[in-house]
Amino acid sequence: MKKLKHSKYKNTGILFEMLVQKLTSETLTSDKSVTIDIIKKYFGKNTELSKELQMYNLLVKEQFKTEARALDYIRTVKEAHSKLNQSLISRQRYNLVKEISDNFIFDNVSKIHIKNYKVLASINILFEHDAVDNPKQILECKGVIVNHGLLTETKQVVKDPVMETYTSQEKDMRLLSYKLLVDKFNNKYSVLSESQKHLLNKYITHVDDTATLKTYIKTIIPQIKNNLAEQVKHINDDVTKIKVTKLSEMLCNVESMKVIKESHILSLLRYFDLVDELKEIHA
Repeated sequence: MKKLKHSKYKNTGILFEMLVQKLTSETLTSDKSVTIDIIKKYFGKNTELSKELQMYNLLVKEQFKTEARALDYIRTVKEAHSKLNQSLISRQRYNLVKEISDNFIFDNVSKIHIKNYKVLASINILFEHDAVDNPKQILECKGVIVNHGLLTETKQVVKDPVMETYTSQEKDMRLLSYKLLVDKFNNKYSVLSESQKHLLNKYITHVDDTATLKTYIKTIIPQIKNNLAEQVKHINDDVTKIKVTKLSEMLCNVESMKVIKESHILSLLRYFDLVDELKEIHA
């Protein structure tokens, strides 16, 4: 029995999430009109892709009290999806992928981290295939969707006492609290160098765009290594020289990262600190 393969090129839910995440990452850094135009063109009102996207959202956002109710709901949505114009969906999706490729590097866009990737992939396989194609795999996909939407005690929202107190305050008090928080943040990070501030800005604005972050980090790692190599020349103590050289060798390998984590950014910030300290000593 053939294994059912998933392709992000044929997954309307994932294609839409890619564009939304790209739009989010572009908000503070570039002209986002192209991305907006693509979203409006293919997911605007009455397009067949927008109708299919609605089917994805029905399964992603709905929550269920029982597994039986979830399975019945999944069956109903699959039936509704089968009544859409499948040939028109395929044509619009092909044109969408082509337009993304014409305007961006598709491989980079496709590497953007999608939080519900597994659920969206399972929905796609469910929409594209019937149980007769591979009963076991279809059942596994249904299980992923059910577990995602099933209400359990562990999924209940845990209330944050700090946020509870904050939201219960009068508006003026909340504004004052917010101002104090912002001032505290600014004071805390006012001593950062320009390189560190630029790195933090990139991380904040591209936190969901792993490809863009990787590209940027690839440019700064050689800079850090070159700076450390330059400073090593001025170190007289052999032990210190060995330590700094070893630290340079330990710089993270970007290619092996699936997701850029906060710990990676923190590590790079510390490397910037080290370079600045060595420059100050050898000035």
